[in-house]
Amino acid sequence: MLVGVCAALTVLAGTYALLPLFRDPRGNLEVELLAETELDRLLNRKAIIYSNLKDLQFEYKMGRLSDEDFRRLEAGYKGEAAVLLQKLDHLGVEKNLDEDIERDVSARKVRLFASNPAQVKALAKCPGCGAEVPAGKKFCADCGQRL
Repeated sequence: MLVGVCAALTVLAGTYALLPLFRDPRGNLEVELLAETELDRLLNRKAIIYSNLKDLQFEYKMGRLSDEDFRRLEAGYKGEAAVLLQKLDHLGVEKNLDEDIERDVSARKVRLFASNPAQVKALAKCPGCGAEVPAGKKFCADCGQRL
């Protein structure tokens, strides 16, 4: 009897310890935030190509590359950059990502504070730049204009 109870407790403890390994990670915010998107990969590759072009120009100016090698390598990098920029355009990446981020943050604030209308009204707009400014502030944090 005692052996059966111990065996059952061992199986339950093992199941409890190993169950998170077999769960589907969907809905886990940390996993979603850490997941690299296609946009992230393309932007990282773009930064690498630009860095390589800069290094290539430096090596050429230092006299370490012949004219032929420089032109060949530069054409390859520029061709790869052109393809990459077309992919970024196809994904709909706008020129100014900061404005998109600010717009998304503002929309999330409105949704977050929608349950409390007093806090929504507390966010005023700056007359100079249009940024959201909490009530009671004397200056805009973005442009510095007096409110």
